[in-house]
Amino acid sequence: MKKRQKGALTVEVAMGLPIFLIMVFSWIELCMLSYSMSISDHALTLSVIKTKKAGTSNATTPQDYQKLLEKTINESAGVAWKYLAKEESVNITVDYFKNYQDFVTCNVGYDDIETCPERKDEPKDMAIAMYRMQYTYNTILDGILPDFQVKRELMAIQEYERCAFKIGGGSGCES
Repeated sequence: MKKRQKGALTVEVAMGLPIFLIMVFSWIELCMLSYSMSISDHALTLSVIKTKKAGTSNATTPQDYQKLLEKTINESAGVAWKYLAKEESVNITVDYFKNYQDFVTCNVGYDDIETCPERKDEPKDMAIAMYRMQYTYNTILDGILPDFQVKRELMAIQEYERCAFKIGGGSGCES
């Protein structure tokens, strides 16, 4: 009976090992994706906390929140970030809104927020900002799995762009 079973283990391993390896690598890929999303959430949150408080209440020149955000994200993302996101694909944008109603109008009424007329590119006297980060996730199984986009958005009140913080005449809060 033992002579008939010779090679059975080899056949079972040859059939089962590829399936097992696919499961293991899929699990690792899922863990890396989860880690990548956690890093991007953490980096964006820390960057927004620092960026939204930039400037002063009586500044005459507007603060460049977008450049400050990009700088702080690169500092906050950590060492592993360059392995998880394709560097050329990272896109960071900041959209500004005068008030909450404009923000709601743009988010509910438009599929692409870039086409909304209430959305502004300049931060001067814009109380609400939506920070957006988009990147292509760099898969471990690069040749097997397709690339896909990861998007993160965070809304914040710009501390020194609100009219309540403006002191003195000529602060720009006409309405």
